[in-house]
Amino acid sequence: MTTARSEIWSALNFFMLVACTALSLSFTVSLFFFKLGLPTDIGSYVRLNLFVSGCVAVPTAIIASLHDFHMRSYQRRLEEMAWTDALTGLLNRRFFIHAAEEERARMRRTKQSAAVVLIDLDHFKEVNDLYGHAGGDLVLREIAAIAHSELRGPFDRLGRWGGEEFVVLLSGVSEEQAASVCERLRRRIEDTAIDVNDKDVSVTASFGFCMMSPETSLDAAIECADGALYEVKRSGRNQVICREVPEGVVPPVVTTLPIRRRIGSRGKVLNEKPVPPPPANDGSGEPARRRIGVR
Repeated sequence: MTTARSEIWSALNFFMLVACTALSLSFTVSLFFFKLGLPTDIGSYVRLNLFVSGCVAVPTAIIASLHDFHMRSYQRRLEEMAWTDALTGLLNRRFFIHAAEEERARMRRTKQSAAVVLIDLDHFKEVNDLYGHAGGDLVLREIAAIAHSELRGPFDRLGRWGGEEFVVLLSGVSEEQAASVCERLRRRIEDTAIDVNDKDVSVTASFGFCMMSPETSLDAAIECADGALYEVKRSGRNQVICREVPEGVVPPVVTTLPIRRRIGSRGKVLNEKPVPPPPANDGSGEPARRRIGVR
């Protein structure tokens, strides 16, 4: 049963509950007046009771059920806003991680493998520069719709990782199957012309993915897929590359913040200032000063 049908059914049930309650109260009040001698015969009592019950129960039930229906719809919209990306309608980063952790728990029971895929649109800045951010947003929505159509509905998870990056969790696949899905999606994106301001815009995408076993942490799988994506960028873009999770490496914790804290745009370690060695002791009990920069 879809969400809309479920809400309609709940509203009808609520309507019947309120109507029955109002009818019961109306019958009780009418019976009290009948005991007092108003009206004098049973026929008049039944007609009066039905008229009063209809006037009271039906409007009350309609108003109450409409209010309940709108409250449920409003609550559902708030929930969707909390776990979806406003632009593309895909899972946001936070809830993708939540869904991926649920999949890992299921993998521990089924002993199946999965693949984590990072997708980055190539030269997307040029699209924003040529067609503005409105054109760039249109391209992102179209790519999100294409990716969603190529995946297996409720089995795979698709989210927006940030900017022009998307993330996919392919559940229950082998490395060959994951590569086939990525390659099919890559060709579909490459062959699609998107109408932006009456102009056909074509973009390509780079894919980096990593296989994840039940014992693989999500942090390690995403870091591994990010390394594969960096390798694609270095080797010319518009390709699909798989990497294995290195053994014995403890990855940083994935949060709602970007995962590249001390890492450059695609995995290159940024230059850091070297830590000077401790000054040597000259025998006088005080450390010797360095000759450069000390006065």
